[in-house]
Amino acid sequence: MKKVVILFVALVAFAGAASAQTLGNLLKGAVTELVDQKTGGKVTEYLLAASWDYAEPAVRIESENELATLAGNAMVEGIAKKLTSVYNLVGIKAGNHTLTLNTDDTFAMKVGNRTLTGTYTYDNETHAIVFNFDTKLVNLSSLNGYAYISGDNLEVVYDCNKLVNFLKAIGSKVSVLEGLTNFLNKYDNVMVGFAYNRN
Repeated sequence: MKKVVILFVALVAFAGAASAQTLGNLLKGAVTELVDQKTGGKVTEYLLAASWDYAEPAVRIESENELATLAGNAMVEGIAKKLTSVYNLVGIKAGNHTLTLNTDDTFAMKVGNRTLTGTYTYDNETHAIVFNFDTKLVNLSSLNGYAYISGDNLEVVYDCNKLVNFLKAIGSKVSVLEGLTNFLNKYDNVMVGFAYNRN
C-alpha cells in the first residue's frame, strides 16, 4: 500500500512537471485508476465531491473476456456518435448539463433550465452510485449507475434502459429515445452515460 502511494505521488509530480498537457492528463488518469484499483475504489470515493461539467457521452464495455472487450472498444466510437446526436436532441450538451456532488452526500444535477436535487450513495468496492431525487419526477425516484474517475475526468454510466427512463422522466422526446434503446440493445455488456470534466 505504501509503495502504491509513493508511486502515485511520484507520477503526479512528474505529470505536473510535464510540458505536454496531454501527457500530464494521461499520466494523472492512469495513476488515478491504478491507485483506485489498489485501494478498492477509495480514490474515486474521495474525489467524487466536486462540481463536474458535461463533456461528452460515456461508453463502457463491461466484459470478463479481454478479446470481447477489445472488440467492443472498436464499437465505442460509433455508439458515442449515436449518443451525441440523441443527447443534442434532448438538450444535453456541453454548457447545458452539470453535476455537483457534495461531501454531505447531497447532489444537484442541472439539465438545461431544470435543476434536480437529492442525495446520493456510492459503494467504493463496486463503484455503484445511486441518485435519490427530491424532485418529483414521473416514475423516477432514483437512478442507479456506476462512477469512475480518471485524473480530472468523471464517467457516470448506466444500464441503457435506466438511462432512457431518466431521459424520459426529464421530459425528453420519447420517439428518439425508443430508437436509442433499440440501437443499444444490439450490444451486450454496454453501459452508457455521461463524461464530465472537473469544474
